[in-house]
Amino acid sequence: MKLLLLFLLLPSLTLAQARRQPTPAQLSRPAGTINEQPRFGGQPKTAAQLASDAEFIQDAVRRSNRSARETALLYVRFGWSYLKADNPITAIKRFNQAWLLDSTLADVYYGFSAFLQHQQRKAEAEQYLRMGQRHDVDNQGLIRYYSNLAYGHAQRREYAEAIATNEKILALDANNSYAYAWSGRWYMQQDTAKARAYLTRAVQLAPQDTTSFLNRGWLAYGQKRYPAAIADYSEAIRLNPRYISAYANRALAYTEQQNYAAAIADWQSCLKLVPPRDKAPLFGTIGELQLKMNDKPGACENLRLALQWGLEPPAEKQVHKLVKEHCR
Repeated sequence: MKLLLLFLLLPSLTLAQARRQPTPAQLSRPAGTINEQPRFGGQPKTAAQLASDAEFIQDAVRRSNRSARETALLYVRFGWSYLKADNPITAIKRFNQAWLLDSTLADVYYGFSAFLQHQQRKAEAEQYLRMGQRHDVDNQGLIRYYSNLAYGHAQRREYAEAIATNEKILALDANNSYAYAWSGRWYMQQDTAKARAYLTRAVQLAPQDTTSFLNRGWLAYGQKRYPAAIADYSEAIRLNPRYISAYANRALAYTEQQNYAAAIADWQSCLKLVPPRDKAPLFGTIGELQLKMNDKPGACENLRLALQWGLEPPAEKQVHKLVKEHCR
């Protein structure tokens, strides 16, 4: 029992109307309101729409209690979250709102580029990417852009593409611990040597990175290098004494070493941290380990607690069998 972890064709046109006819490029764009096009499709707005924009800017800044630029960055993040959830229409609306707040923010144009890529409008996406770079003097916005793209690839299990995108970050910032940590994680199922190298670099650059210690420990565990795994799990626990996954994984490593007392201690730490619904299998695991130590009284107590807290049917059947064999 292991505890592990998106024409109307007018009859006729006045001269003024003819001057406002859409360009061929505009005609080729997908249908939708101006809110569903980057920078509102470049369409002129009515006085009422402009007044609504001004009201939005004032209200957004007031509610965020931040500068217009900081608020714009917040809306860019909203846009990315919707794009990653495969909701591009809401995403572009958030990117447009960010553009209203600060039209000089590089991240806004990168957001437009990502939306256009999602829509397979690659030429326009490249144009907006270049526009973003013109506003991005230190490449920090571009790094955030690549980070979001990489994460999106990973969500779709496109790990090679995610890693390749992270390499673009490292070309801009050779000491980016975030890129090393995530690439290390994505390499874990493909190339354990590279995974370990990237995770090691991540913890060198960010010694407080508990997740990279956990992942590097998992690699060592899979290679049966239990002391190394325990060392990494222990460092993660030192940094975060409430890190349930680190306790659980260390308990498994101790079990492989037949250090049942240490394993039980880690499972007991987990018991203090998990919600009630997860306690039953932990009691069962502790009970089984106590049987290995010939501690029948302790084992029987914990096995019965597992039954009281409620197990899934297969586990319940196994625990009943153990109680029948060892407990009177």
